[in-house]
Amino acid sequence: MKLLAEIEKDGKTFLRERRTLILLIAAPLIVLLVLAGVFGKATTEKALPTSIGLCDLDQSEASALFVESVSSHSNIMDYSDEENCGNFVHSQVSQGKLSAAIIIPKGFQEGIADGVSQNMTVFLDNSRVQISPSVEAFLKAAAQGTGQEIGSGFILSVWARLDNASAQLDSILVDVHASRTKALEIQASINETYSSLSSLDFTTLTTQLDAANSTLDGTVLQLQAAQSNLTLMQYKMESYDEELTQTEYDLLRMRAVLENASSSISNASSSVNCTNPVFIPYCISLASMNASVSSAISDVDLRISKINSTRAELREINSTMDEFRANIATSLSETEDVRARISSMYSFVSSLEESREESLSTMREINSSAAQLVSKSDDLEVLILSSKAQIREITSRDAISVIAPILFSSENIFSSRTFFDFLLPSLIPLILMFVSLFLASTSLVREKNSLTLERVYVAQVPLWEYAFTKIASYTVVLSPEVLLLLLTASLVYGAFPLTDTPLLIFLAAALLLLLFAFNALGIVIAAFSESEATAFLASLVIGLPLLFMSGILFPFEFMPAPIVLLGQATPLTPAIIAMQSGILYATPNFSIFITLIIYDIVLAVLAAGALYSTKGRG
Repeated sequence: MKLLAEIEKDGKTFLRERRTLILLIAAPLIVLLVLAGVFGKATTEKALPTSIGLCDLDQSEASALFVESVSSHSNIMDYSDEENCGNFVHSQVSQGKLSAAIIIPKGFQEGIADGVSQNMTVFLDNSRVQISPSVEAFLKAAAQGTGQEIGSGFILSVWARLDNASAQLDSILVDVHASRTKALEIQASINETYSSLSSLDFTTLTTQLDAANSTLDGTVLQLQAAQSNLTLMQYKMESYDEELTQTEYDLLRMRAVLENASSSISNASSSVNCTNPVFIPYCISLASMNASVSSAISDVDLRISKINSTRAELREINSTMDEFRANIATSLSETEDVRARISSMYSFVSSLEESREESLSTMREINSSAAQLVSKSDDLEVLILSSKAQIREITSRDAISVIAPILFSSENIFSSRTFFDFLLPSLIPLILMFVSLFLASTSLVREKNSLTLERVYVAQVPLWEYAFTKIASYTVVLSPEVLLLLLTASLVYGAFPLTDTPLLIFLAAALLLLLFAFNALGIVIAAFSESEATAFLASLVIGLPLLFMSGILFPFEFMPAPIVLLGQATPLTPAIIAMQSGILYATPNFSIFITLIIYDIVLAVLAAGALYSTKGRG
């Protein structure tokens, strides 16, 4: 069977049907234009294309800050003045009037100030599967940004207090230095006092007290001996006084006798006439005797006077001795007091010695405490300096770096592209898939109905040759469609430079291999279809699942694993990958050709098998 003749026949058939020809040209362009309008928004646009309801029950600065963050990239519908606005916004979302709504609870700002995480309720219309995740992510980002701003303010206030604490630590550090200096002075004073107390010799003091006590004992003995001697002397003095009294008495008696004698002599003399010479000797004798008696009386008086004087002196001596005895008694009494004082001194010295030991022990403890205070003040100084260094290290950091130590900075590789620019490499294989499925299946059904296929069976043409020829013919006939789509993508949408000949050849080759595969699949459909409508519907039944599993509408990352494997096993997926590698990434993946060629061979064999299985059916 001649390939060129078949290509010429199929080409004339398509050209003869003007409406089909127009649709071949117009339909892909219309699809591209419509989708370019639908997906023409830039991927870098951050505004959220939907309205969000708001029920602010707090009406505080914190809630206003969050609302401002949301309203900067979205349209806010504020229903806070509505009665029971929480239920109202819930009904708005549940009725499809809003895609999302936020309820800011009462006490929102107060709870944040108290350190309690606040929970904002968000109602999402998850029936809008495309926009719901974006809205949720946007609101989470807004909440995170507001939280960072509030947290940053709180951290800055905390750091201000830390700076104040650091300044107070400076004054504490000065006090620590002063305390340490004072502690060192106390240590020096205690050491000096300790040395002085340690040098005290209580043995010498005790020896002196023993000597004083011994001296006191000797003094007491001497005083007691003196007191005994005075008593003995007083006793003797009393004896002397008695003897003197007796002597005085005797002298007085003698004087009285002498006076009587003198009186008798005087009487005798007066009774004698002394003028008488006879009596003159007698009178002279009497006169001499009287003079002797008078002299004796004078001597007695003198003796009595001396005795009285002596007795007075004895009384005075006795009085003095009484005073001495009284003084000795007083001294003896005072010696007991002195003895008590010495005993007290003994106790004092003993107590002082004990107190010294206690004082020395206390001083050692105080010295140890002072040394510990110095050591602890050193540790405290190190701690204060370390704390100040840590405070400086903390407060020198940006508050945002504490709240969000990892910042996410995204940079779009294709920042100037629209959504359609990313969709275009997938749309071209998709359009060619449906075009080739529809035209190949319906054209072959038409040939079946016009008995052209029966003549092939009668002519004994090998079915594998016929299948290959028809697939190749349809591929060649539809190749202008490939060029049309590539030219439109390059010239109208700037998908790739038309001057890049190697890239253009790569893209065209990938699309031609795709056409070959789906033309073969179209022949398989036509082999089992009795009418063009059946072939058309069968093409839809096959094409739509391939569309959904190709990763165009739903990324493979969101699909279940079995569906991912099935989607990647379809002939549409490698063609899309090839187009993306060439148009988006400018790194043509030639290895995809192997996969496409395998699909072409397999589907061509299936097409021949389908024709063979339907041979001879009426």
